Amino acid sequence: MTATVLQVLESKDRHLFTVHENTPIREIARLMTQNRIGATPVLDEYAHLAGLVSERDLVAALAGHGMDVAHLTAREIMARNVPTTTLDEEILKVGRKMTDYRSRHLPIIDNDAVIGIVSIGDIVKFRVDEAERLVSAMQDYVWRSDHASVGR
Repeated sequence: MTATVLQVLESKDRHLFTVHENTPIREIARLMTQNRIGATPVLDEYAHLAGLVSERDLVAALAGHGMDVAHLTAREIMARNVPTTTLDEEILKVGRKMTDYRSRHLPIIDNDAVIGIVSIGDIVKFRVDEAERLVSAMQDYVWRSDHASVGR
């Protein structure tokens, strides 16, 4: 059985930071910096996903608008039609989706609501932790059981 987004979500801080379409870019940058996050979902007036603002979007806005960037809002810089995931999607498929869409963050949707976000870093950490648990279990199996004497 392959791990799912739910398992990744359960292994990380579950606090979700979101902004609205009219949130000023300065406030978005402050939110992302203070909370050490690389992206935040943008919600419309009905609290549905409208887009995503990532570090990449902030840099592109600065490059395109220079010092006038402070007057922009999430609506003006966000990525639209962003790929999403669900709690039951396998993380290998999520990783493939991130690669295909060149997106490092995917909002998690459940019942038409954004309930979280998963990053490539979350997936890598989960997979490394999973590999370490497997190595430890295999070492326990080989070195702390009668299997170590097989073939002697």
